[in-house]
Amino acid sequence: MDSQPSGYLPMKERPAPGDKLILVPVYVVPVEILERSIMHGLRYLYQVVIVDGYNGRTTLEDKKSVDPDTDFVPETDEQECLELKISPSLAKELAEHGAVPSEFQSWKRVIRNRRVSINERKIQVAWRIYAVRGKEIIDTFTGETIRSAGLAGMLFS
Repeated sequence: MDSQPSGYLPMKERPAPGDKLILVPVYVVPVEILERSIMHGLRYLYQVVIVDGYNGRTTLEDKKSVDPDTDFVPETDEQECLELKISPSLAKELAEHGAVPSEFQSWKRVIRNRRVSINERKIQVAWRIYAVRGKEIIDTFTGETIRSAGLAGMLFS
């Protein structure tokens, strides 16, 4: 696994010219999950956990794979690249925990259970792009808009 980000997470919404960009390194961790449930029996799932390489937050994607886009080139004068603070081994642990939603934890484990497997050779490091547009921050991967981007303005001062 390469420790430097290469490529960008696929984008639902592309940055517009003039947007300020925040590039956050993320680990793209494909997981294989064996799920047991009283109601559904055994299921074998393939999902992807996106682990933020700056602060460790996880996002579980219900996709078999997320392939970084290597053709995109950001067209902006202002961009801020955050540094990778999470080690690959910690990212793997966070992905294992992030692949198990809260309804599979605590006493509910009796009813529903998940076993997570990760192939370390398939872990990739890519950039997640947030576009700052006026007073909004747009997560280009999900297309979600975050209001009140006052804190993001401090990055570009």
